[in-house]
Amino acid sequence: MWQSGASAYEASFALVTKQAANALLDAAGMHLTRAMAISIVEKKPLESRQGGGKLLDVATGTGVIAAQAAARGAEEVVALDFSTAMLSQAQPVADAHPCVTLMEGDAMALPLPDASFDSVVIGFGLLHLPHPDLALKEAHRVLKPGGKLSFSVWQSPEHSAGMRILQDAIARHGNPGVSLPDVDGAPPLPFFHFACQANAIAALVRAGFGQAACSYEEVPIAAALRDEHELFGMFRTATARTRALLELQSAQQLAAIEEAIAHELRENFKGAWYQGVSRQSGGTKPGCDAYMSDITTGKGPIVSFDGRRSIMVPMPAVVAAATKS
Repeated sequence: MWQSGASAYEASFALVTKQAANALLDAAGMHLTRAMAISIVEKKPLESRQGGGKLLDVATGTGVIAAQAAARGAEEVVALDFSTAMLSQAQPVADAHPCVTLMEGDAMALPLPDASFDSVVIGFGLLHLPHPDLALKEAHRVLKPGGKLSFSVWQSPEHSAGMRILQDAIARHGNPGVSLPDVDGAPPLPFFHFACQANAIAALVRAGFGQAACSYEEVPIAAALRDEHELFGMFRTATARTRALLELQSAQQLAAIEEAIAHELRENFKGAWYQGVSRQSGGTKPGCDAYMSDITTGKGPIVSFDGRRSIMVPMPAVVAAATKS
């Protein structure tokens, strides 16, 4: 799925998922370094990345998180994905940031040594893996003692307008009960399994993290749409599991689902502006505050297309994190 959907993802969903990058990096302990802060404010070349930490970006996709880690001053970033098509999309990140190394590999059997990273992040990739528990155990293995893991998933439809609109349209006009392929003889986990705090924390504990070292937070992000048909197009072409579910619908069902989503956006979101609370990210280590003002904080800019205000659809994420003892 990801091999054929890489370009579509880069042009659509990547613009949404990147909004959770600050929260992921903060939770993984990958903060803006003093040297990078000085470089930004004084507009000088970065003197050194020493002490910036080593980060593994699992399921890097187009390399958004890897790029932001490099921009925070990370000493070394390994951006791993099983999809060569996704790694091709991420190549410009590696070209722009010499500290970033692209690596093809399996998140459930990392080709990396024990205790070799300060931080591991998995951005929206966990539920696309056949065995998420194995990926979390591997992340725990490659972390140094005191290192931090963070992962993001989509919030459930009860708390997400975008996911609710899709789910309702499929329930009314399609067949939500069609089965996705089994994984080793068992059905895959429900898509919003890790959006439940208890499930997320339990998975981290099974991976080897202490329960007291785990955290969970919701991150308010939104999709900025050019028109009322774009949301369906994003789900139809730029996802994996949702795309697979939609491909199991008939042509008539797909047309009805698309129109139901478009109708909901026209009636309840067209012309409205979603003023979500942007997450404030200090992104600094102690000692950087004197050099930073609002560079890494504040509300994001209003998104418009050709002078038209976009349709903003809330699609919050959840970020779970843990520290290795």
